[in-house]
Amino acid sequence: MTQSDLFPDAPRRDAPPDQHCWPPTRAEALARLAAFTPRMGAAYAATRNFDHGPARRGNVSLLSPYLRRRLITEAEVARAALAAHGAHGAEKFLQEVVWRGYWKGWLEHRPAVWTDYRRGVAQDRAEAAPALRRRLAAAEAGESGLACFDAWTRELVETGYLHNHARMWWASIWIFTLRLPWRLGADFFLRHLLDGDPASNTLGWRWVAGLHTQGKN
Repeated sequence: MTQSDLFPDAPRRDAPPDQHCWPPTRAEALARLAAFTPRMGAAYAATRNFDHGPARRGNVSLLSPYLRRRLITEAEVARAALAAHGAHGAEKFLQEVVWRGYWKGWLEHRPAVWTDYRRGVAQDRAEAAPALRRRLAAAEAGESGLACFDAWTRELVETGYLHNHARMWWASIWIFTLRLPWRLGADFFLRHLLDGDPASNTLGWRWVAGLHTQGKN
């Protein structure tokens, strides 16, 4: 089965997608899916954890904003991976797709976690002392003094995207190095990420902070 068989409506893409440009169309989503399908197998499993910077994103699909806005679905993406690589070959890619559904289901069964998070964001902002407000402003402006953190902050604000591992590293630095409230960091992500998803974002931050899996941050 060829790519044209899988995606008959997808326009041809001869170059990697531009991370700074996210055309909000189903045609663009299908083009990105078709272009990345050959890399959903062993190549993805071997290289997915590396953040090479915004100009070199060929190791990840860049489909998450389109999945978040339902211009393409997880089922379509999973079918493409299975057809091209089989269940074993595409296992790691499929796991990452399924995580999205897991987080949604987990939060749907525990709506109080979302309510408490939103209430906590407002509380953290209202109760922040002047010194904390200054540190928050510096971190959100990409002026923390930590080169990697500040570069990721600028990338997030300018492009609406960060590599998945960079998100975890950024969150860890925010919480454990800069000593800032985790809920305000999660809110910063949700306000800037094009693929910002209430379930994945909130629970991902809780996981980094050690709240989702007690004692394991």
